[in-house]
Amino acid sequence: MEGAGGAAIRPRKMDVEALLGTLVKEHGVMRGAIGRAKDAAARGDLHAVSAELRGIDPLFRQHVADEEAQILGLLVGELGRERAAEAIRIFQQHRPIYQLMLKVRELASRPSEGLRESEAELAELFELHARAEESAVFPRAASLGAARRPS
Repeated sequence: MEGAGGAAIRPRKMDVEALLGTLVKEHGVMRGAIGRAKDAAARGDLHAVSAELRGIDPLFRQHVADEEAQILGLLVGELGRERAAEAIRIFQQHRPIYQLMLKVRELASRPSEGLRESEAELAELFELHARAEESAVFPRAASLGAARRPS
C-alpha cells in the first residue's frame, strides 16, 4: 500500500516489543473508528462513515507496512514459511480489509442500500483479524524478538 500521493510507506524503526505494543494500541484506535462508522451507518450519517474511515486510512496503511515488513519478516526469517503459515494467512487479510474499507467509503458517498451490510462486514472482519493477530501472531513475534535481544 502506498501513502498519500503514491509515496511508499516505510516501516517504522522500532524494536519488536515496542512495535507490538504500538500495533495493539493501533488496533484499538481502528476498532473505535470502525465502530463509530458502523454506528453512523446505522443512523444513515454518510458523512460520518466516510470521515471515520478516511481518518484511519493512513494509520491502517502504516500499520500494515509495519506488520508485513517487520513482524512477518521476523516470523518467516526465524521460522520459515511453513511454520509461519498461520501468520501469512492472517496477514493476507490486510488487502481484503482495506478493499472493504474503500468500498464502504464509496458507498457512503451516496445513499446506498448496501452501506449498513458492508460496514457490519468490515467491523466483523477487522475484529476477527485483530483478535487473530493479537492472540496468535503477536505473542509468537514477541517471543522471537525477545530471544534475539542481547542479554
